[in-house]
Amino acid sequence: MIHPSSYMWIAPLVAMMVAQGLKPLYRMARLRTWDWRQVKNSGGMPSSHSAAVTALVVELWLRYGGSDPVLAIGIFVAGVVMYDAAGVRWQTGRQAAVLNRLLQDLRGQSAELNSSLHTGEATSDGVSSLNGIPSLQVVKSPWWLIDWPVLDEHVGHKPTEVVGGILVGIIVGLIIH
Repeated sequence: MIHPSSYMWIAPLVAMMVAQGLKPLYRMARLRTWDWRQVKNSGGMPSSHSAAVTALVVELWLRYGGSDPVLAIGIFVAGVVMYDAAGVRWQTGRQAAVLNRLLQDLRGQSAELNSSLHTGEATSDGVSSLNGIPSLQVVKSPWWLIDWPVLDEHVGHKPTEVVGGILVGIIVGLIIH
C-alpha cells in the first residue's frame, strides 16, 4: 500500500496549475482581452508560486497537525517564496523595464547620431567631415546595441497577486485533502 504522505506533491502541483489557468481568465475579466500566453508566463494574478507553497502548507497542516516541525519548515519556505515573488522578483521586473527603456533610448540616439554623420562630406582620405571639421566614424549599430532581447518586465507579483495565490492555495489544498 502507498503511504498517504507520498501524495503530498499533488496539492501544490494542482494549485500551481489552477493558478496558471486562472491568469488568462483574470486578464479577460479585467482588460476584456483573451491571451493564452498568460498561462505560461510568470507574474500576474494569481501568483502560482504562492498558490503552490500555500497548498503545501495546508496539506502539511491537515496531515500532520500544527505541532509538527515539518509544518514550521513548510511555513518558513512559503514565506521565503512569497517574499521573493513580491520583493526580489518584482524589483527584477522593474529593473527590466528601466533597461528596456534605456536600450530603446540608446538605439534612438545611435540612429540620430548615424544620420547626422552621414550628412557630412567625404574627404579624399575617406573621413567624413562637416564644414571641413573631421567627425567621428560610428558603426551603424554598436556591438552593445545589437540583438539584445527585450527583457520580461512581468516576473514578480504585486502583494494583491500574492494574496490571490494564497487564496487559491488554501482552496485547492482543502479540496485535494
